Amino acid sequence: MEASVILPILKKKLAFLSGGKDRRSGLILTIPLCLEQTSMDELSVTLDYLLSIPSEKCKARGFTVIVDGRKSQWNVVKTVVLMLQVSVLFICS
Repeated sequence: MEASVILPILKKKLAFLSGGKDRRSGLILTIPLCLEQTSMDELSVTLDYLLSIPSEKCKARGFTVIVDGRKSQWNVVKTVVLMLQVSVLFICS
């Protein structure tokens, strides 16, 4: 998948790889949820794209995911966490 295909979705900054690493050298993925309605389809496409970027070596180290739900409702946070379980397990396996 090329970035140019999903550029309008990426511009919404639904999720991003900050470039930072955790203690295990795993990549940090941040999802800043907000009061606006987050489209789960768009978030899923964004996650699929972002998780396809790192090399296999980086993926093997794993990811630390930060879901910032301070400006969102709990049911949205819960849905995102469940979606992450599926996405990250599928991408990393």
